[in-house]
Amino acid sequence: MPEQSRFENVDVTASLEAIMKQNTGFYQSDLEIDKEIIAKAAASPHREDKTLLWFCRPSGTHCFRERDVFLKDTAPHNTWRFYMEQTSDRVLAYAIELTEKERGKIKGNLYELDYAKHYERVKEKELPADTVKLIYEHGERVQEAGKYFDGTPDPQLGKFERFEAVPNDPDALQALLQEERRSRGQLSPGDFKAHIAALRDGLIEAEARRIVREMKRHDTPNSPNKTHFMVELSPAFMQLAATKDTDRLFSMLPYKTLSFSKIEGRHGTYALIDKGESRDREIRKPRPSIRAQLKTDKAKTVPKKAAAKTKNHDLEV
Repeated sequence: MPEQSRFENVDVTASLEAIMKQNTGFYQSDLEIDKEIIAKAAASPHREDKTLLWFCRPSGTHCFRERDVFLKDTAPHNTWRFYMEQTSDRVLAYAIELTEKERGKIKGNLYELDYAKHYERVKEKELPADTVKLIYEHGERVQEAGKYFDGTPDPQLGKFERFEAVPNDPDALQALLQEERRSRGQLSPGDFKAHIAALRDGLIEAEARRIVREMKRHDTPNSPNKTHFMVELSPAFMQLAATKDTDRLFSMLPYKTLSFSKIEGRHGTYALIDKGESRDREIRKPRPSIRAQLKTDKAKTVPKKAAAKTKNHDLEV
């Protein structure tokens, strides 16, 4: 896997939307909930509210405060772990540090995360939180975690606003969050447009690998007339893919008799190969995207010159 990057001073919600469109075929409306979370965090005076963890998967997105993900048995903690432990989804994960609001846009820094490695850190470093703070418009009260509450107004404290888990050792949580900040601060600056192009390449490659894996899994031809092996192209992939993407997918699959086709009486599109063709193959080497080829060609042909003082819009989406 390529080294992760950081993307500084980006339009946060526009950047997340661009990332989502490289992975999330269904429930893209989840991002509207994330935008509300981000807007509230940006308006908060508390620093720990301004650092978030976000991920997208083929069917939806999630956004949580970083501090909550590291607190054991909270909903954010359990959700962050679930998709590694219980699914084989392709998950794209990022840390977000909100910095300012500029001309109506929420600006900040994005840090690319290796979801599998980050999951291991969350599992290893989780901190117990045996109490919950209930926050009302005129004050707070604390109760045991797991004890029922319904969010009704309190006679003395007024309207219920929100709740949060309270770590048993607040100092340990602060030290952990500081360690996380230092770690991601060491990531190299990245080109966001190139990152999006690489995510699209990754989407296509992941689908090719899945199809090859599924082709090997069948012992006998599984087409309706038993003359072909077949695998359905992922519905989430098809929601996102343009014609050029399916063409690139076709070129990466290692089969001479390959065809993409509809099957009468079934939904979806299928990859089919003749029953006599060998399925003991891996994907062909991914063909570079046009964007990547142009970037490489430009680097080879354009002579270097002194840098001019210009505005850098590379990280804008």
